[in-house]
Amino acid sequence: MTLQQRYKQAAKEARWALFLTIAYMIGWCICAYLPDNSAGPLGFPLWFELSCIYLPILFIVVAYWLIKIVYQDIELEISTEKDRTSVPSNKDI
Repeated sequence: MTLQQRYKQAAKEARWALFLTIAYMIGWCICAYLPDNSAGPLGFPLWFELSCIYLPILFIVVAYWLIKIVYQDIELEISTEKDRTSVPSNKDI
């Protein structure tokens, strides 16, 4: 992967992380402030169950799939062809 491709992938991952953070904050505000004060299925107030139990579980699943689909392993070391020939790799040691 070239350096340009690495920067492009890192920017893509950062955009997805920012979008997921903003979506979580919007979702939390909606779940915390819109429902009435009735009891939820677990016995807690509905707003609490939605914003502090169900929404985090949903976003854990969304983040898991986001990592599987969007994120990639990127080699962090920058090496050129000249550096590769002069520096021994870990296999040579």
